[in-house]
Amino acid sequence: MFNALVNWRNWRLPVKLAAVLIVPVFIAVGAGVLQIHSHMQRAETYAALQRLVKVRAALIPVIEGVQAERRIIAEGSGPQVLSEQVKRTDEARTALRGQIGKTSLSEVVTARMDDVHAKIGGLPALRERTTDVPGVIKEYTALAESMLDMDEVIAGEFGDAALSRTAMGLHHALHVQEEVLYQQAVVLSGLTRGQLTTAEVRTLVESNVKLGYIAGQFAALATPEQLNTYWTTKFNGPDIEAHRKMLATAVLHPTSDAPATGNGTSSKPKPLPIAASDWRKASGAVSTSLDGVVTGLQNDLRDTANRLRDETSDAAGTASAVLFASLILAGTIGFVVGRYLLRSLNALRRSALEVAWHKLPEMVATGRGSTEIEPVPVDTTEEFGQVARAFDAVHQQAVKSVIEQAAMRANMRNIFVNLSRRSQSLVERQLRLMEELEKYEEDPDQLANLFKLDHLATRMRRNNENLMVLSGGDVARRYTRPIPLTDVLRAAAAEIEQYQRVMVHTAPNAEVVGYVASDLVRLLAELLDNATAFSPPHTQVSISASIEAGDIVQIDVVDHGIGIDQEALAVVNHRLEAAGEGADVQVFREMGLFVVGRLAARHQIVVRLDAQQGKGTRAIVLVPAELAPRREESWESFRGEAIEQLPVRPAMPGQTPNPASGSASWFESPVAAAPPPPAPARQSPESARGFLDAFQRGVQRGLPDRQESR
Repeated sequence: MFNALVNWRNWRLPVKLAAVLIVPVFIAVGAGVLQIHSHMQRAETYAALQRLVKVRAALIPVIEGVQAERRIIAEGSGPQVLSEQVKRTDEARTALRGQIGKTSLSEVVTARMDDVHAKIGGLPALRERTTDVPGVIKEYTALAESMLDMDEVIAGEFGDAALSRTAMGLHHALHVQEEVLYQQAVVLSGLTRGQLTTAEVRTLVESNVKLGYIAGQFAALATPEQLNTYWTTKFNGPDIEAHRKMLATAVLHPTSDAPATGNGTSSKPKPLPIAASDWRKASGAVSTSLDGVVTGLQNDLRDTANRLRDETSDAAGTASAVLFASLILAGTIGFVVGRYLLRSLNALRRSALEVAWHKLPEMVATGRGSTEIEPVPVDTTEEFGQVARAFDAVHQQAVKSVIEQAAMRANMRNIFVNLSRRSQSLVERQLRLMEELEKYEEDPDQLANLFKLDHLATRMRRNNENLMVLSGGDVARRYTRPIPLTDVLRAAAAEIEQYQRVMVHTAPNAEVVGYVASDLVRLLAELLDNATAFSPPHTQVSISASIEAGDIVQIDVVDHGIGIDQEALAVVNHRLEAAGEGADVQVFREMGLFVVGRLAARHQIVVRLDAQQGKGTRAIVLVPAELAPRREESWESFRGEAIEQLPVRPAMPGQTPNPASGSASWFESPVAAAPPPPAPARQSPESARGFLDAFQRGVQRGLPDRQESR
């Protein structure tokens, strides 16, 4: 790393150009980022204050709901009116909880909020206490005071000087309104009974003193505009004066628990000389005026918070724009300086990558293309132009080589296909000839030799078919109708040289479609050939089939050889998949597995190998349900007879089918079969028994030398 930095001559051209501008750009970026970060922090602070404003806006309806319930209980309006107000209060509480859930509050505010929630939890029981009105008013007042304390704590969170005065002024306005509504409830309670008690008069006096003190605090904190708008104009009217006079009358009127007169006689005090409607109207007018004050201050607080956040956001945006403009200017200077050099280099680089990643790979894949090339778009005669012309020459030679190689591969593939087809035709003729010879041969030694030749010819036929598969061609042997799965397994076993070692288990009642059956037989034959080749000669190889979930046919080929280690097994399975994707043929021992992969990919068949070291190898073949559908049971199939009765050639006396060549009867032969020979004369029982003995001895002698008879 240090050597790369010191050796600046090897730096790329853009790096060299950037090194000239990096110092002034870093200084500008550092200063701009610090300023933008400061503005963003202030904007985030104002956003938090906006959320606090929303919390206070949701708290005020809850306070008003509690105050309204207190007034309804004090004047005895009835349960219907109370239930409607309770519903509105509960809706306000729900809105408050939702807003609190969206806001991150400090520990002090959270503690106050928990206290308020604890007291609000006693509201249902408090609403049922209709007999003790003074006690209920006291409890409601304590709850309202607790919520006002919470509002005061929230107001203290507004640390900005432009917001703190308005926030505290709003709190004082709410407190003044609480005192007015408390006085309203106490006097309404006394009017309902006729007189006030001494304790109620004392609380009214204390409330009036507190009201004056809080009003003074509001006047001290409010701005001149707020004081002129919300205080002077709203608290100079007949309703305010009427409220003061009626409150003084209620306080000075004798109470219901006043001490007796000096003459020893007691007389019941007269009722309060105040009409409930007049008191309700005057106190309601004062509360309405205070509602206007609260609403105005709340709007001022919200608008101020929004304005401050917008200003800080605009400042951050301006700083970002200035920083961005500076970077653009620096980048423009660098672009102007190095534009000429970089344009030629980029054109050369793009052309080279286009040829390497797209044009040549596409030509190699398709084997087609024009020998005309598109020159690199650099028309200068200096060094970059000379490099471009040199690359054009390389491109021209590469295109010619690709076309020649593609033509050579196509010719070789056609040669292999033609040779395999010719050899296939000769092998088929050879198999038919040996089949005719086997029918009438009675000498056991000669019959054994014919069987050996038959096995060799069968392997030659399969090798020719594999060569056609590897060359991309198609074989001539095709089944013309659906084949039972059991017959497919037996045909695959008959295709290999050591067929006597294969144990074919009973297969499910399914049929393989005709166009797939021949490829499936070839696929299974390759797997069986591998299993017999890589397992001890005294062991058997089993092939079985079962129907799994989704009607998928699973065919298992299991041997008892030494198995494959996990690393080699993963490589083999990977090559099976790669064969289906058209990868290069793996020569030597893996040629058969490549044929298996090609055949499996042709019909969407899945082939996997599974093995354990020292416990043999298991080949799993999964055939889709649509390629091997279930076959319905019938009486003919139960008796072992084919549902479709085809004309067959009558067997000759003493004739025994050959497993290695019997599978060819399922195929549609491309060459017309020769007419059957005339039937020989009827043999005597002794001659027939002698022929069968000779046939059995010939079969035993025709087995491979290294295989035991089973």
